Amino acid sequence: MKRMWLCALGVCVGVAASATAAEAQMSMRAFRGYFTGQAGWMSGGDVTTTVLMPGAAISVQEDNGWGAEVDFGYAADVETGRQSLDVVTYMVNGNWIQPRGRIRPYVSAGGGVLQIDGCDVPCTRSAETFDLGLNGGGGVFVAFRDTVAVRGDVRYFRTLADHPELGRPENFSFWRVSLGVTFLWVSVP
Repeated sequence: MKRMWLCALGVCVGVAASATAAEAQMSMRAFRGYFTGQAGWMSGGDVTTTVLMPGAAISVQEDNGWGAEVDFGYAADVETGRQSLDVVTYMVNGNWIQPRGRIRPYVSAGGGVLQIDGCDVPCTRSAETFDLGLNGGGGVFVAFRDTVAVRGDVRYFRTLADHPELGRPENFSFWRVSLGVTFLWVSVP
């Protein structure tokens, strides 16, 4: 688990550090970046009990509000009937965030990988799968300063794969509700 957190942090730092000025378009405007650390709760769908799902997201938006986001989350000991699973989400989303104002609503949708580890209880040999998944949702940023905001978010996640041999729910799905602190920055070309 520690290795996954370090990997996710490394990806976020790498994306933020690799931002460069785009010289091909002369009409480029400022880009706005959002880095969010969040505490989320996973429930609904195929999940039978509410589970803590911390994570992080980094988003880069054009001046008109359109942009892209990388979102990561991890939950351990997720109960789905007779199974106990560990779930990791790696998502790349297209999104729109209202570019100005103290209250900034947003919508987000995309896809990526849902890593699901586990089996029926009692679990003697855990199975690990990497499935294509989709997610969609939205929320709101409340900016306190030009560089700090609080983000509330609700998203629905769903896999597009079945594993009948593992006895898991088909097309595994769940909701994630999260609250986090966001750091904002502006990059002017």
